[in-house]
Amino acid sequence: MKVLLLSMPDSAPHFNANRWKPPSLALTSIAGNLEGHDVYIADLILRRQTIKASVLELLDQYKPDIVGISAMSFQFASAGKTAEIIKAAAPDIKTVLGGYHATVMFDELCKADDGAAPDLPFDFLLRGEGDLSFGELLDAIEGKRKMESVNGLSFRTTNGFVNNPPRVNEDLDKIKLPDRSKRIWSGYHYYGFKLDLVETSRGCVMPCTFCSIEKMYGRSFRKYDISRVIEDIGNAKNHGADFIIITDDNFTLDLKRFEALCEAICEAGHNDIRYIIQASSAGIASSDTVVEKMAKAGFRIVFLGIENVSKENLKQMKKGDILEKTKIAIKKLHDRDIMIVGGMIIGHPDDNEESIAENYAFFVKNNIDFFADQILTPYPKTGMRADMIEKGLVTNLDDFSKYNCFWANVKTNRLSPDDLQFLRWKYNRKYRNYICTTPAFIKNYPLAYYSRAYVLRPYYRIKNFIVERGMTQRDLYERDMERAVEMNRFFD
Repeated sequence: MKVLLLSMPDSAPHFNANRWKPPSLALTSIAGNLEGHDVYIADLILRRQTIKASVLELLDQYKPDIVGISAMSFQFASAGKTAEIIKAAAPDIKTVLGGYHATVMFDELCKADDGAAPDLPFDFLLRGEGDLSFGELLDAIEGKRKMESVNGLSFRTTNGFVNNPPRVNEDLDKIKLPDRSKRIWSGYHYYGFKLDLVETSRGCVMPCTFCSIEKMYGRSFRKYDISRVIEDIGNAKNHGADFIIITDDNFTLDLKRFEALCEAICEAGHNDIRYIIQASSAGIASSDTVVEKMAKAGFRIVFLGIENVSKENLKQMKKGDILEKTKIAIKKLHDRDIMIVGGMIIGHPDDNEESIAENYAFFVKNNIDFFADQILTPYPKTGMRADMIEKGLVTNLDDFSKYNCFWANVKTNRLSPDDLQFLRWKYNRKYRNYICTTPAFIKNYPLAYYSRAYVLRPYYRIKNFIVERGMTQRDLYERDMERAVEMNRFFD
């Protein structure tokens, strides 16, 4: 069979899609585990300005029998519109939806469709991990097995959708390496570096109520063999990568393994490139040796789960009292010149402007290199969503296109959604000249710092003065929100 795998073009507005374009690791993993089929991967983030034309061109050039689409909740609307384009051009092509939204919302999606009507432009939903189930689905389509035998599959019949039993977590030893050679296009990058993604583990056992990963994997933690990880890094480098995002949900759940991986990276000579990981403050703070080994292995940036400086908010998120551990983790990382992307979540039930401002002030005081500030998002089926709905604080229940961490879908007891949106904008604007001026940034990227400080920033100050002269703060805010909307407008 001819198989076309698509990822969606949507990105959160604060993750500027012009500055970084990541590939889909999930699709390359599916491709690596398919045998006997012609497989093509197209990441539509590389064709954001010409989505419809690009999809039609792909159909004409590769003539697929089946198209698989991966989508998070905020990408679901784009996935549906993409499938509609496919069905309108070639009704016989089978369409498959996978990813988080299909996994947690399959019951609602299937009940909303009567099985024959075109309300849901997908013939199949794959729930949970698709690395192996996609191949099983192809076998079923070819008549090599029964549809009912594919766990994790929802499939359309004349009487409606049939939902097979859920799929248990895969044995990672059975998953082959991603096949990056199946990518049609090039151009993946992170601020000029050639970007790729690698995973070394799946899942997290922490009880955080705001996080959605438990709904994909349960509260579990599975690890790839280190030799397999080293081989995958080598594969990514062979395909041009000099910057790798490691997608693990929490790298620091097994610190001994993390240190062993750092040592293996150095032994294999893979410390000649740069890495980004996501880690917990508690994990980094608890070790006297892991940060030193990270620095030797080439880890340049850590997304650190700081989340909030309020003990009450941390308690509600089930993060625990981690503020002092966060300070220790910050110091350990900065002592080794490792930059920190600080995770911040605002919009908790009792937040007001003062409590939100305290978070930004803490980040600046502690030289957090980049803000990853998001407004609390009530992701489908999470504990946080249920709690916020019960309290009457969720203001957008079903427009999932806004569920990308940037837009306010909630209110607090003191602030409206517009207040939250405005305050996030206000403090980003207040500290915009702070970003890329921290000691760790200067040591890692001195040329970037000096060009920003002495060329770009003076230029933009003059330009902004001319353009923004006479505009009120509210005018500027509304202009920037309109631009944010335009960033993800692909089908108008």
